[in-house]
Amino acid sequence: MHALRTLFDRTGKPGAYSTQFLQHMGQTLAKIDGEKVGQVVEAVASTHAAGKAIYVIANGGSAAVGSHFVNDLGVNCLVPGKPGFRVFCLADNVEAITAVANDSGYENIFLYQLRCVLQPGDLVLAMSVSGNSPNILKAVEYAKGNGAKTVGLCGFDGGKLQQAADVTVHIPSTKDEYGPVEDAFSVICHIVSGYLAMSIGRPLHH
Repeated sequence: MHALRTLFDRTGKPGAYSTQFLQHMGQTLAKIDGEKVGQVVEAVASTHAAGKAIYVIANGGSAAVGSHFVNDLGVNCLVPGKPGFRVFCLADNVEAITAVANDSGYENIFLYQLRCVLQPGDLVLAMSVSGNSPNILKAVEYAKGNGAKTVGLCGFDGGKLQQAADVTVHIPSTKDEYGPVEDAFSVICHIVSGYLAMSIGRPLHH
């Protein structure tokens, strides 16, 4: 079954497709385990409290979500007199990614960066729609083997990431739902950054 193709075939017109997509998105978000998301919030909070770093790893559209998360949790959570969140998206360094991919293979783009910076007690937050991206899985394995905490956000059937990460939030979906799953990743990241911003006294309004 392919949910979005089914919606497209059933509706036939842009307005009807849009309405049905929005309803479907609501159903997708309703499948997410809020307690699991709460565990992600707690993992990020404890990492920050310990003065450790948070590294986000993701590919494609999920990488864009990761960069957005760094913005929201980083500079947008600054409170005068309090330490900021040390959060970095390892998909943002084009030079490092292309160098490693060219010389050693794309599956190593996050692993090699973690070898340079990861410290025990740090947190690696991995996002993979399929849950099976080799570069994500290799990086998570390395992180766990070197004293870091790991969080996984995944779609489809969860893939290998669902079992590999210490804390996992799974968005059940069909294999054409890259967009809805990435949208769900964004919602989860907004929950995490919004809750933590308010918990340290940073209002969400300007």
